[in-house]
Amino acid sequence: MALSPVPRIQKNQTLVETIAQELIRYIAANRLRGGDRLPSERDLMEMAGVSRLPLREALCMLKGLGIVEARHGKGVFVKRLDISAVFGMLSPLLKTQADLRMSDIIEVRRHLETSIAELAAVHRTEENLRVLETCLQGMRENLLAVQTFTEHDMAFHQELARATGNLLFHVFMASITDLLCQVQMTFPDKAEFRGASIRYHERILRAVRAGDAGQARAAMEEHIRNVAERLETGRAGENERIAGPERI
Repeated sequence: MALSPVPRIQKNQTLVETIAQELIRYIAANRLRGGDRLPSERDLMEMAGVSRLPLREALCMLKGLGIVEARHGKGVFVKRLDISAVFGMLSPLLKTQADLRMSDIIEVRRHLETSIAELAAVHRTEENLRVLETCLQGMRENLLAVQTFTEHDMAFHQELARATGNLLFHVFMASITDLLCQVQMTFPDKAEFRGASIRYHERILRAVRAGDAGQARAAMEEHIRNVAERLETGRAGENERIAGPERI
C-alpha cells in the first residue's frame, strides 16, 4: 500500500505532524515489523508529495518516539516497538497536566491491579514467577533503602501486568508507573511499613503461583486498601493535587 499524499492537514496540526501520522499508517497498512526497511527518502517524498525538510522532521519525530531508527548508509528501519516504554515516557506529564488527585490513582489501582492479579494467577508462566520472586527478594534485601525498595516494588507490579498475557495491561501500568513512584514517596515512611508491604506482596505471589485467581485478587485488594489508609493518615490528603515534586 502506497503512502497517502499529505496535503490534508487537520485543524491545529502541522505538516510535519500530518506526515508523521501518514508514515505510521503506512507502516501499519503494510504490516512492517521491527527490522523492516522503509522506502528511500526520495521514494517517500514522491509517495507523500512533500519536500525533503518536512519529511526528515517527521522521521525525526518517529525516531524520538522509538518507532523507526536510522542506520548509517543503509536507510531508515522500523524499530521493534515497545509500546509500554512509549506510554511510560508520558507518565511524568500526567503529574503536571492532568490535575490528578491521590484518590484518582488509588481508584484506578483498585480496579486495574486487582484484575491484573486475578488474570496473572491464571496466565502466569514460570518465567513470570521467577521475575516476581526476584523483585520480591530485591524488596527484602533493600528494606532500608527507600529508592531501591520502591524500584523493586514497581517492577513487581509491572511483571504482574506482563503475567496477564495481555499487552494492554502492561501498557496501562507503564503509563502510570511514574505516578506510582511519586505516590510511594509520599507515604508515612517507616521500615515497618515497608515490611508490611513485603508481606502483602508475598501473599499476592503465593496466590499467583498457586493459580488461585480469587485469592490473588483479594490479596491485591487488601494491599491497595492498606496503601489508601496510609495515604489518608499521612500528609497526602483527599484534595491534594499531584502537580509536581513540590506538591508531593
